[in-house]
Amino acid sequence: MSSPVEWGYPEAEQGVLGAIMLASLEGDTGLVADIVGQMNSGDFYHDDHAALFDAIGDCLSRDMPVDPVTVGSMQRYLPSGEDTLAYGATLCRIPSVANVMTYVQQIKLWAVARQVVGIGRMLESSIAQGLPLTEAMGAAQQSMADLRDLQRGGKAGYKRMSEIVPLVLNTMDDVLNDKAPPKLSTGLADLDKLIGFLRPKSMVVIAGRPGSGKTMLGLQIVNHVAVRGRGVGLIISLEMGDEELTVRTIASLGGIDLRRMEEVKVLEREEWDRIGIAASKIKDAELYLNDTPGLTVSAIRADARKLQRECGLDILMVDYLGLVGTDGKSQNRADAVAKVSIAMKNLSKELGVPVLVLAQLNRNSTSRPGKKPQASDLRDSGQIEQDADAVILVHHDPESEAGEQGVTELILDKGRQAPTGSCLVQRQGQFARFVNFAGREPTQEEVEQSRPFAGRAKWRKDHETF
Repeated sequence: MSSPVEWGYPEAEQGVLGAIMLASLEGDTGLVADIVGQMNSGDFYHDDHAALFDAIGDCLSRDMPVDPVTVGSMQRYLPSGEDTLAYGATLCRIPSVANVMTYVQQIKLWAVARQVVGIGRMLESSIAQGLPLTEAMGAAQQSMADLRDLQRGGKAGYKRMSEIVPLVLNTMDDVLNDKAPPKLSTGLADLDKLIGFLRPKSMVVIAGRPGSGKTMLGLQIVNHVAVRGRGVGLIISLEMGDEELTVRTIASLGGIDLRRMEEVKVLEREEWDRIGIAASKIKDAELYLNDTPGLTVSAIRADARKLQRECGLDILMVDYLGLVGTDGKSQNRADAVAKVSIAMKNLSKELGVPVLVLAQLNRNSTSRPGKKPQASDLRDSGQIEQDADAVILVHHDPESEAGEQGVTELILDKGRQAPTGSCLVQRQGQFARFVNFAGREPTQEEVEQSRPFAGRAKWRKDHETF
């Protein structure tokens, strides 16, 4: 956020973190619980402090005392590169914990101030982009309503359900009167119907076997939100480089064959025109990439929080969960992945946006009739399935007749807000995209004859761009 004002109170943040560790050393577990129960990492403006608070939470979740050594064992380095143990030792030099609750209130007030400024900038940007005023105001009003959580102050975390009823009714009234913020679409009509659009504060897992198209689907969704939906998207790619992702986006938006883009000397004028149009769309879009290898959750959080402060954020994609770095030294693979999964779920709630988390599947599905995957096939940890609000499995069997014709099944095997089911999409691998499938579902007789899509794979006419 470019402003002469320092949008935080670093001394108060240092005082709170130091007080937590000092209270733990003195055996005052009640005070530690009171402080941690009132705050979350999103309250901290400085990314090092947010990461340190998360490391403190990791210690408490493992019933470990909180001090510079234990916190440093959870996360060796802070996002700035500073040694966690050394910085934690510095914070423990505060004289007492007497004024810590005052510091807590100061931090939370600054958090509210940042949110209010961010909402104002979001409203200004929406109007500048030509969004109808009623929609822009609706989105701003919804964001202001979300500030209630930040303004609880020292109140207990529990509340009567009757307090929530007016919020629910107001939301329903906004929808009825077309004042609600626009829903985020995936760009694929049948997938939107299947999952009920992308919801804020949700963790959506997109999983598949290698080569199934999970990255292609995730990238296409984020591109649609940023290009067609005029939102802000951030892609954390721990597998593909930023140039490869950009080439794929150009191919998808412009309908350019990826193989032709590698042979630029033979491209025709019409293809160059398509590339120019796609590049222009990307130039106008709020679409951001980070392909730094081995990023930890704290580094991803810092990047996302910074972008959200400066430009806003509507959707985040992480490709893929198994490559996210961890700071713990003694964790086995399952524990490490489970920790990352929990952190991703918490990050979706903290940022208030849908987080697309890509994940690998094990080989269990390949031995089943039809080779259809299940959410239980998620590799490394069952925690992923537990944390996810929705699990979308990309099923493409290139050895089947349907697979040969590009037909891909998207299976919703878990959905908190939608019943399980599936839909078909048409894979256009040469353009690095999926398009809406317009063929009919196979009959049971055709499935039994192993010829479910003979001569009937096609797509809708709206496939040129998504």
